[in-house]
Amino acid sequence: MKKYFNKIFILMLVVASVSCSEDTLTNLPTDSVAPDNALSSPENMIAALNGVHRAMYSQSDLGDYNYAGESYIMPMLDFPAGDMLHSGSGNGWFKYTLKWLRHTNPNSGDMAFVWYHYYHLIGNVNNIINAAEGMTDTPALSNVLGQAYAYRAWLHHRLVCLFAKNYIHGNPSTDLGVPIMLKTDPAELVGQARETVENVYKQIEKDLAASLAYFENADDPNNKSHISINVANGIAARVALTKGDYVAAATYANAARSGYSLMNEADYKIGFNSVNLSEVMWGAEVVDSQTNYYYSWFYYQGTNFNGSQNRSNPKFINHNLFAEISDTDYRKDMWLEKAPNDFVGWEADPNYATKEEFNAAFYKIVKDYNMTTSFYTNAYMSVKFLNKDGGTINPDDVFYMRSSEMYLIEAEALAMQEGKDVEAQNVINELVTARTRSGETPALITTTGDALVQDILIQRRIELWGEGHRWLDMLRLDLALDLTGSGASSTLYQKGYSQAKPSVNNNWLFQIPQEEVDANPLMEPNPVAEL
Repeated sequence: MKKYFNKIFILMLVVASVSCSEDTLTNLPTDSVAPDNALSSPENMIAALNGVHRAMYSQSDLGDYNYAGESYIMPMLDFPAGDMLHSGSGNGWFKYTLKWLRHTNPNSGDMAFVWYHYYHLIGNVNNIINAAEGMTDTPALSNVLGQAYAYRAWLHHRLVCLFAKNYIHGNPSTDLGVPIMLKTDPAELVGQARETVENVYKQIEKDLAASLAYFENADDPNNKSHISINVANGIAARVALTKGDYVAAATYANAARSGYSLMNEADYKIGFNSVNLSEVMWGAEVVDSQTNYYYSWFYYQGTNFNGSQNRSNPKFINHNLFAEISDTDYRKDMWLEKAPNDFVGWEADPNYATKEEFNAAFYKIVKDYNMTTSFYTNAYMSVKFLNKDGGTINPDDVFYMRSSEMYLIEAEALAMQEGKDVEAQNVINELVTARTRSGETPALITTTGDALVQDILIQRRIELWGEGHRWLDMLRLDLALDLTGSGASSTLYQKGYSQAKPSVNNNWLFQIPQEEVDANPLMEPNPVAEL
């Protein structure tokens, strides 16, 4: 892994500043040196971890500044997956993602960034893990190592999910996964080959076991930007679910959600913009000095963020999914079914008989959601993600994990086990009840067997809409993509309008960056996409 793995450096915004050469996108400190004491104590290691936390969402220190960590990758994992749809091309960002022309192209900057971003962060946590060898264990050090091992597991999991065949529907013992990065010595990293999917998962599980063991004796991170024992259990639940280990998935998910209450209706409708909400387990708490402005998560998908991506491109829900939401479910208010369609005008909008009615509905949305009159509206548009002030200056937080996801994982994992239907119903109905309008009777789920699994998956799509899960869910569930009846434009989506399921279709694989393949003779590329 010669080209990409020569530049791992410590991201310590306070401790040290670093510089990077222009011709590599990797994760080893060959051209940047931190102070000798940078990793000499748990306190200094926390500073290094803070750099990792910030790099999770902030603009890259290398390459194309259009990229900003998970702020960019999470929308990339929703926009082409069929539930969170675009009304138009907007300012052009993600235009080719919708058409399935980014992840299928090994020369795409998107693929280079995803590959670099995750291995770059792995290198940073490896520096911390390896520097801790021989140190006296303390609660502070256990906290650092609990987080570092959890990060390394999560990062490898993201990579193997995106760049390799799915564990359940592939052949993990022979399918090529991704390189496993554990060291920081340059001599041990050059020209590293891809491990099997099975071996990558074994390392992920080993790191998660280490993380949870360290957290048992750790100081409480007491900051949602940091990984806690609950979050480590949540990562383990995701991994087990992806692997089809449903007993472990249910156990980890139950432990992960302990102590986190589900949001009430008022909090749910605030705009998903603060990690202080009760069920947020892990997220980026963005402060004034660290905002991304036009590269933030909210810029790409926030309804009222005053930027060109949103003003002319309101994101809307797949019409087929919207039809699955019960009228007693207040989440139905997160999408405006009859918002006036600015793309066609009042004459062609079936919901409005007159121009006056059309305009009145438009101005009401502008007022209710703190928008300007330069924004477009469209039927089924989202109002789930709302910038606090509707502007571009104030930062808004980024969510990585909520406790509602853990209810969904636990319920699905129980429903996949023989004789666990009632337990699964009890868990999913806790979420259903929490999402029911005040004074209404919950539309409880009473189905069994496969129908129960499908009902839980519908709840998952509704609850986690727009939070970066749908692409990964389609991979692990081996689902085909068909946007018929969704409201999506076949012209806008093109090859992303219909695709066969991942187990028989290599188009779902993220392509290994061509630069990496060219530089590393041991790096085998993924099969060529056949668009």
